[in-house]
Amino acid sequence: MQSGRTNILRFLGLAAKAGRVTSGFDMSLSAIKKRQARLLILSEDISRNTLNKLLDEASKANVDMPDAYSFGTQFELGRAIGKPDRAIVVVTDDGFANKLSEMLSQLDEQEDIH
Repeated sequence: MQSGRTNILRFLGLAAKAGRVTSGFDMSLSAIKKRQARLLILSEDISRNTLNKLLDEASKANVDMPDAYSFGTQFELGRAIGKPDRAIVVVTDDGFANKLSEMLSQLDEQEDIH
């Protein structure tokens, strides 16, 4: 039986293969500024500096941030999408974003119970 975390990483990989994911600071910020970002996944080990810089830049651009989740390590996120370590992953498709959001919410609920 696969864990919820594994299923999320695999589904994120599927979204990446479908071309519905962007990652890394510059590309993610660009997607946010262009209002293409539907879901933001931040690694659990993202540096405070990177996170603050992302929030500041998005604020300067006067754009609303998409729903965001803290999930996985930089290594796990990068590996899931076939890239080197990634602290920021943006999903740009509503369907993939909705499903991932549902999966991440369920995982949060399960981890709160245990």
